[in-house]
Amino acid sequence: MARLNKKTKRLLLNLGFVALLVTVTLVVLFVNHKELNFQSIAEYFKNSNPVWIVAACLCMLLFIFFEGLSIYVIALIFGNKAKFISSMAYSSADVFYSAITPTAAGGQPAAVFYMARDGISAGKGSFAMLLNTIGYTAAIFVIGIAAVCIDPLLFGGINTVFAKVLVISGGVIQSALLGLYIGCMFFGKAITKVGNGLITFLNKIKLVKNPEKWHNKISDEVQKYGECRQIIKQKPVVIFTTLLINTLQRVSQTLIPCFVCLAIKPDIDFLEVFVLQAFVLYGYNSIPIPGGVGAYEYLFINIYMQMFDNAFILLALMISRLFSYYFSMLVSGVVTLTYHMVGGKKTADEDSVPQPPPDGTEEIPPEEMQISEE
Repeated sequence: MARLNKKTKRLLLNLGFVALLVTVTLVVLFVNHKELNFQSIAEYFKNSNPVWIVAACLCMLLFIFFEGLSIYVIALIFGNKAKFISSMAYSSADVFYSAITPTAAGGQPAAVFYMARDGISAGKGSFAMLLNTIGYTAAIFVIGIAAVCIDPLLFGGINTVFAKVLVISGGVIQSALLGLYIGCMFFGKAITKVGNGLITFLNKIKLVKNPEKWHNKISDEVQKYGECRQIIKQKPVVIFTTLLINTLQRVSQTLIPCFVCLAIKPDIDFLEVFVLQAFVLYGYNSIPIPGGVGAYEYLFINIYMQMFDNAFILLALMISRLFSYYFSMLVSGVVTLTYHMVGGKKTADEDSVPQPPPDGTEEIPPEEMQISEE
């Protein structure tokens, strides 16, 4: 029997870890909530409005579609040849690997890997995903602001302090990330100075080893964002387009539980459910767990408690999670595996399963970051 390489082992370990998290979460839910059982789930589908169930499924597909559209549009704006089908495959790779790796760290390297396999330079692929990351983070920030504007009182209705802390932490983290991205683009020297000072301090108190390695990483990342700013100057419309498409992507994901609730309770306040789900979105993004498994379920139960009874919350949680995470991971995984086997330009030493770079993309020469307008 052929031995598994390190990348394949890492993939299997990630999948195994996610399976363990899912199993533990489901066991806890079913053991602690006797009203939740497979019969009640079957009754939900029997009695629900199929139109809204279809809408929830469609939103799951739109979540994958909009990221692919964003990658495709970024390429077109800068005059590069792009295949729409390939862009959907890059999006699927990002969604799948993000779902099985902590802090979604494997998503972007996987997408860049397939771009490189299709002949797209590492610089152009990394630029597209870098720009998409900025749009993704900004979109979450926008949705949070919109939720607070729609009904700020709903946050006060969350009845557990820890759930509130998670939501606030998520908002702070997303704001800090967005500020960091903007800072790297426009105030690179200051960010580098502060970052290097922090690394030096952490090294002195023995929390960081090999400070030179981290100094170089900070310098490289700041340089990439600075080059990204120069490229955006060529086509400023790209940043607004990316933000719009990423906002549509995040909205489509947020709408899934709204449609799941509407399918069985047609008299609900749709906007209020949207606000509650926006709080869940903020909260579980503050926890570096694949797919937010466990954190999502905890937040959903405690945040939705102010509007629905426990039995319904558990049902809505299971059904919405089924669409937004498990089906999404299944669909994106199948697309990724299919594209790996039959799509793109395959290399001679390619493995039999999708293999993104383990720790991010290769170092990129500055000249490769330039997007031609031919």
